Amino acid sequence: MNLIRKDSRPLYILVKEKIDEKIDDGTFQPGDRLSSEAKLAENFGVSRATLREALRVLEKEGKVNRRQGVGTFITEKLSFFKSGIEELVSITETIEAMGLKAGTIDLEIDLEQPEEDLAQELDLDEDDKLAVIQRTRTANEEPVAFCKDYLPQKLLPDNFGSEQMTVSLFNYLQQNCNIYITYAVTDIVPVIADGLLAEKLNLSIDTPLLLLKQMHYDDRDNPVLYSKNYFRSDKFEFHVLRNRG
Repeated sequence: MNLIRKDSRPLYILVKEKIDEKIDDGTFQPGDRLSSEAKLAENFGVSRATLREALRVLEKEGKVNRRQGVGTFITEKLSFFKSGIEELVSITETIEAMGLKAGTIDLEIDLEQPEEDLAQELDLDEDDKLAVIQRTRTANEEPVAFCKDYLPQKLLPDNFGSEQMTVSLFNYLQQNCNIYITYAVTDIVPVIADGLLAEKLNLSIDTPLLLLKQMHYDDRDNPVLYSKNYFRSDKFEFHVLRNRG
């Protein structure tokens, strides 16, 4: 049965909109597994190639999740995180403020020689190294952000390691290093997911993301932490309050 009305737009867009309607009206529920591509294509009266293109767009928008060899699922919905960047809070606090459980997966910590520009910004000596912390942050076990943090090794205790990263990084620095971060200089950059980010955030390659690049300063105006945080744009929205001078 052909469910697509005549329209001048590409067929895959019409199929995509029909699936959108079924998600909005509750026909397709979060977590539902869709019928096979062959069955869906037959239901919509289109080719499998057209159906696949519609699903590709839906996946890019974060509305479905295609798992190789398993099937296509309606994405579990999370509340949209709307955050003002005037107030500096951790990702953990942002997630918990929505009543969701914050978590961390894929944690890696390495020591690296800093690039020259970052070494200058963090006022490092020639032999100083950076502790590079990579981790995926989750909300109710769903990946929502991938974080890469750079800390001068000389600021950290000798026993620093993955077992210490059970709290937010801000809290860890305050409680264990006597470093109190008071402000950050932030750039917001739109980017698209490469292979690594797509894998970490369970997305398709080229999915739009929001990158926050931040240099954090302590209460003595010393730069102590540089961060590159990649947020799923279907889960996060950032805004800033602007006052007229």
